[in-house]
Amino acid sequence: MNKKGQIAILTFGANILPKNLLCLGGGKLNMKHFIFSLLIIFNVLSCSEAIEKPKDLLPEDQMSQVIADFAINEQSYTMGNSINSENATRFILKKYKIKGENFTKSYEYYMTKPDVIAEILDEAQKIVVAKDPKAEAFINKKLKENPRVPPQAR
Repeated sequence: MNKKGQIAILTFGANILPKNLLCLGGGKLNMKHFIFSLLIIFNVLSCSEAIEKPKDLLPEDQMSQVIADFAINEQSYTMGNSINSENATRFILKKYKIKGENFTKSYEYYMTKPDVIAEILDEAQKIVVAKDPKAEAFINKKLKENPRVPPQAR
């Protein structure tokens, strides 16, 4: 291998790793540094939580209700009703006695749990349909047009 900026291809297996590896800058990387780097990478990747669980995590059912109200509020806003979206958002948060930061942190946490957020969003969709049965036909139409729509975009 050329020492000028070439990257050594690392293949894991018996007796395949050379004692000295070329690093990006063309210098040598000894085995101690290589193993230390691997340990750091595994340590970072082995973290159990991408985002720490907030101490005031909103329950899943309450998240569903708030998200459903936000969706109804957004639909009213896009339909041309002259409502102030910001005031409506404040009203919804006040209705459930939660702070915006608390909702945001809970939402970010649940987004790192794909199965949980999918359940929350499916429940929110059921709440919207229960409040407005016409919404079900609209949702089904949109899902037929694009079946790969993720739960967050429904």
